[in-house]
Amino acid sequence: MGSSVFGGYGASIAAFAVFGLLHSIGAQEPFKNALARWTSSFFVDHFWRLVYCGLSYWALYYGVAALHWARNIEYDVWLIAYPDWLWQIIIVLHLGSIAFLYAAFLQSDYLEFLGLKQAYRGLLKILGKAPPPDIKLFGTHRLEVRGVYGWVRHPMMVAGLLFLLTSGPSLNNIVYIAMYTAYMLIGGYYEERRMIKIFEDDYRRYQRRVGAFFPLFWRAHEI
Repeated sequence: MGSSVFGGYGASIAAFAVFGLLHSIGAQEPFKNALARWTSSFFVDHFWRLVYCGLSYWALYYGVAALHWARNIEYDVWLIAYPDWLWQIIIVLHLGSIAFLYAAFLQSDYLEFLGLKQAYRGLLKILGKAPPPDIKLFGTHRLEVRGVYGWVRHPMMVAGLLFLLTSGPSLNNIVYIAMYTAYMLIGGYYEERRMIKIFEDDYRRYQRRVGAFFPLFWRAHEI
């Protein structure tokens, strides 16, 4: 019985692994440099981020999610019933995860994060019009260490995990949380290496002061 239950998740686990691999590779400079040689630097600088976000959204929500939930509808029921007092706490935490994600999204400049600012500049150049001033890209030219990024180094990932943890104790959610956590740890590791290459000692000092996924309040004022 157990093997048949978890066997139904094989497709979504494989799809999530492929998504995580491609999602991480697509954000790395070696891939973007290779893509620039194949297409052009202009395309990568102005339009790749928008394409990357669109492909990631499509793959996650129309690929992985469809395989995970649509194929396992019978496991989308809660395994336990929360008492009222615990349910109220979970609702507050669930709403808090959304607010936390929104704050991180705003602080990283969501128009730039989605690639819309870059695409707008590219379109203006194509049309022969003067573009706005150059953008200091988040995580490439600009290291954000204040606000929610002063609490944890990966607030979007943490908010996503908290959202899933407070979404209900169904088997579907539990398996998805396990997949997400694995990606968060592996993807976070490679993102940290990328940030060290870009920001060097500035990022190492940031690592010592701020935790990756949990606040280090006792180090908040250390250099």
